[in-house]
Amino acid sequence: MSEALRRVAGRVVPLWRANVDTDAIIPIDYCINRKRPHFDEGLFRRWRVDADGAPIASFPLNQERFRNAPVLVAAENFGCGSSREMAVWALHDAGFRCVIAPSFGEIFFNNCFQNGVLPLVLDTAEAQTLAGRAESEDLDVEVDVEACELRAPGDPPRVFRLNPWRRQTLLEGLDPIAATLALGDPIAAFQHADRERRPWVYRDGPR
Repeated sequence: MSEALRRVAGRVVPLWRANVDTDAIIPIDYCINRKRPHFDEGLFRRWRVDADGAPIASFPLNQERFRNAPVLVAAENFGCGSSREMAVWALHDAGFRCVIAPSFGEIFFNNCFQNGVLPLVLDTAEAQTLAGRAESEDLDVEVDVEACELRAPGDPPRVFRLNPWRRQTLLEGLDPIAATLALGDPIAAFQHADRERRPWVYRDGPR
């Protein structure tokens, strides 16, 4: 089970870079010998600190106005590369509950849902406009998972599409195992009907 996600509200952090891979999100050195919730220590490590370990002032996550921000907006193909789930853990441990981008790496996209993070797909122009606003002003938004709406000051609500099953797993905080167990009755009914229809498939025959 993960924490239920119904609404995300707060500051937007702009990271308008395309093809941000999972190794950039969290280098492999920070994926081992570590326990939750400390994966954020490696989040964007190579961009966040210099060779001496000093914070790079220009990087957004080092700026005071973005402290504890829950929303990240990035360019296309965010989370591409290796399948490491720690990339989502690092974002979650740092407080991010929603990542907005025009597109995502497929495995990263799937990992987000099973860890209580919403990967919100916006078209490139809308995402870039949002990132531009977040760079030039302190931009706070509200992401309503239940209504599938993104609300920003001065703009009409943006409706986004979300697979109904994916949406439900976020709203109820269900990981893949919990989501499957929630379908226990339909699964049992199917198995019973299937045993009647194809008894030769089952070693012990129909029940």
